[in-house]
Amino acid sequence: MEFKSYEVVKDLIVVGGGMPGICAAIQAARHGLTVALVNNRGYLGGNASAEAFVSVSGATGTQEFNFYARESGILEEIMLENLHRNPQGNRFIWDTVLLDFVLREKNIELFQNTNVDKVEVKDHKTIIYASGVQSTTEKRFDFYGRCFLDDTGDGTLGYLAGAEFRKGREGKEEFNESLAPDKADHYVLPSTLNFTAHDTGKPVTYVAPDFAIDLTKTEALKYRVIPKDHFHASCWFYEVGGELDQIEDNEEIIQKHRELVYGIWDYIKNSGEYPSENYDLSYVSCIPGKRESRRLMGDYILKEEDIVLQKDFEDTVGYGGWSIDLHAVHGFFSKDLVNRHVFLKGIYQIPYRTGYSKNIDNLFMAGRCMSTTHVAFGSTRVMATLSTLGQALGAAAYLCKKYETTPRGIYQNHIKELQQVIIKNDQFVVGESGEDANNLMRGADIKVSSVKKCELTNQTGSLKLEKDMGILVPVKEHIKSIYLLVRSSKDVHINYTVYIPSKKENYNPENKIAADHAFVKASPEFAWVELPIDKEIDHNKVFVELTAEAALEIAVTGSRLTGVDCMQKEASNQSTILDVDTFEQKKYLLKRMKDTFCFTLSQEEDIYGAQNIHNGYIRPYGLPNLWISDNRVEGEYIQIDFKGEKEIREITMTFDSDLDMWLWNTKHHDSNAISSVVRDYTVYYKTKVGYEKLTEVKGNFQRVNKLRFDPIRTEEIKIVFQATHGSPCVGVYAIDVY
Repeated sequence: MEFKSYEVVKDLIVVGGGMPGICAAIQAARHGLTVALVNNRGYLGGNASAEAFVSVSGATGTQEFNFYARESGILEEIMLENLHRNPQGNRFIWDTVLLDFVLREKNIELFQNTNVDKVEVKDHKTIIYASGVQSTTEKRFDFYGRCFLDDTGDGTLGYLAGAEFRKGREGKEEFNESLAPDKADHYVLPSTLNFTAHDTGKPVTYVAPDFAIDLTKTEALKYRVIPKDHFHASCWFYEVGGELDQIEDNEEIIQKHRELVYGIWDYIKNSGEYPSENYDLSYVSCIPGKRESRRLMGDYILKEEDIVLQKDFEDTVGYGGWSIDLHAVHGFFSKDLVNRHVFLKGIYQIPYRTGYSKNIDNLFMAGRCMSTTHVAFGSTRVMATLSTLGQALGAAAYLCKKYETTPRGIYQNHIKELQQVIIKNDQFVVGESGEDANNLMRGADIKVSSVKKCELTNQTGSLKLEKDMGILVPVKEHIKSIYLLVRSSKDVHINYTVYIPSKKENYNPENKIAADHAFVKASPEFAWVELPIDKEIDHNKVFVELTAEAALEIAVTGSRLTGVDCMQKEASNQSTILDVDTFEQKKYLLKRMKDTFCFTLSQEEDIYGAQNIHNGYIRPYGLPNLWISDNRVEGEYIQIDFKGEKEIREITMTFDSDLDMWLWNTKHHDSNAISSVVRDYTVYYKTKVGYEKLTEVKGNFQRVNKLRFDPIRTEEIKIVFQATHGSPCVGVYAIDVY
């Protein structure tokens, strides 16, 4: 007997239901493609699923200067809806959010618990179908498609199709990578098995299973720490198995994880060193969060220098920003450092060519099996970064059908169109702006009710200048002087140095352009001091660094302003954090300050004006690219004159969702919406007798609102705002009209 076979024919077959696969499937479906999303587990999300429950991290993490770098697009939609429904970070509510996002797309057919184990290939280069068994129904499905996308993590689909792949670490010489080992080997980043515990309110005993490791009989605790303030949950460095084959030896690795986890819990419960008497295990994952196995090779292999030097690519479709984060191969039982973080200067670009197979013509690959070296993989592997590539590949699959071509054909003939499709769907393509010829905003006049000045003058506190500190300020064309509110206990000079970053996506003090000092007279009162700069700046920002002077006190404010940030220099004793230029331990870190210097500028450059609403950018890049109202929400408005009557059927609003905020899906948040997002607003259109209401939105929590309606004809629309989720200003990146 054999299981019954069923034939499934779709435009795109996505194998693997991790975050990149979900984003790819949704993007393709929204462009009209029929999609089969095939997942070998019962939960969606891959490592982010309710089983493994790893945080969806990306460019905002483990860096000094990745400001306003949170990934937007479909992932942002998912994360904001999860925040709205699930601010407590419950893994099972998170699962319902992912499932809803997939099931609400009518063009996606979901196949859960279906493991692909066979691929039919024509002429060693074109996948005809992929076949897999659904364990819960004993059905075999043969999935036929124009294009296939591998998001299995292990590169299983590509492996079965005969795609070129790599495993392990390349040697230094192959790609001239300083962080690579001297010689190539089979080692990979090890995996982690997550667990959590909870306080039951009464004593709970624990008897370890026979297979659990007795940590007191090992040397592990000489080199690793079980944190006393975090004993009730797994730590990422509880790792094993980096020296083993992550696929063939996976069952052995899983058992090693069990031995470690239950051994750690035995030590926590029974060593007497932890306040764990009332704690009981509440969850141990059945599968480890796997970091690395096969990497499928594309037309381009992303490598160390591409990330370190922030290389520009003509075919950029995604971006990353996580540090190059390489872990100790032997994990918890290693005598080496737990990991090494190479902190980058800013985000880096991911080229489209890393997302399709070098030798299988109709195979895309998203997820951790994308085309990189092991060293580059140390950064690209995090899920939010991979989701930017996943969404881009979903758009590329749409263009493959549109032009009846291959993934490589998109690179050769349609890459600019792909980038524009990505931008239109709220994805950031570094260095590119939106240029949609069908957008009725082209040539329209935009008027707004008010504009926020680029200054913060409402003092709420003060800081002594006991450490070097700095302020970032956006500048459109020229900065003459910046004024700071200070006082001093004695006559002193305030010494300052001015820098600009080398790239518009960067925020680091990289290129020195000026240095000077200003006299501050002793006084018990705060007074404005002028710091002359007088430099031409091309739509970028300046970093003004102040040298420590203990007699000086600087006025600060708790108010925030997009594009304006303050940092202070602190000595670093963290041996795991390396400098990107030297690969040596960083001597100091510039850390974000909670408050911002009170400041004003000698001239107003209209940084937050109406022109930002249609300048092609939908996030900070060089400048903030954001219209901000002047300290009021209710009654503020945007008025758009099309200079003649137009037929309108769609308006897209892109609001400020604070792309600087770490939006964890696994953590508790104090509110269920981001404060800067517009909550309530009304859209009016002009008729011969005046304005009529077109639509009204209440309770919005999303960054992007697509308003579709029956066509109307008008020469003017007006959006009137009533409320945000707490911000005292309205923030709008873009309005697009079709």
